[in-house]
Amino acid sequence: VTSNGTALTQKNETKLCLILPKIYTKESFMEISFPHMDPVRIPLDSKPGIIRKTNIQCQSKVCGDRVEAVDCGEEVAAWLCDAIAMSGLRLLRQTVGDGRKAKMRLSNDRAIPHTISLNNQDQFLLINTTSVKWLTGKVPDWNHLPEFDDDEKLDEVVERFRGNLIVQAPEHLDELYWHTIEIGQVKLKSNGPCTRC
Repeated sequence: VTSNGTALTQKNETKLCLILPKIYTKESFMEISFPHMDPVRIPLDSKPGIIRKTNIQCQSKVCGDRVEAVDCGEEVAAWLCDAIAMSGLRLLRQTVGDGRKAKMRLSNDRAIPHTISLNNQDQFLLINTTSVKWLTGKVPDWNHLPEFDDDEKLDEVVERFRGNLIVQAPEHLDELYWHTIEIGQVKLKSNGPCTRC
């Protein structure tokens, strides 16, 4: 978050995309790195007494929702300020007890909304490149990018959506009708289209 407590996102600070997180589950820490800087480690264990007493609990807002978070400390805050070249930054971690819920459900889903973390709407955003290619044909401004060939133009537009999972389906908008997505042994449930997109 910034010095005034608002969330800093890649939408307003593109250098955030250069921060590379690595999670070490056995050692119970996350290491983040940034080009030309030494990495910094953040403990993952959130059991009482493990988080240093200097860390403070605070509130912030994500998409209008109040979230409970724990400040990750001075060392990582100073590291972030150096990496992003912005003063007053803090790294917050959502508390275990914070039960932020997804606002959107499929119309046929009567289940209680699922818990989500500090993202806009859901844990993952799937983008179908076939749909994006179809969409670029509908937006006149995207058809007149002379500096890009068709593949580069498609890649550039796909990146604007900031998806976690990028797929190529046989038809555009196929993804609107998917209820589940399987990747190897992992089965993900679709919670419907993204309201941001």
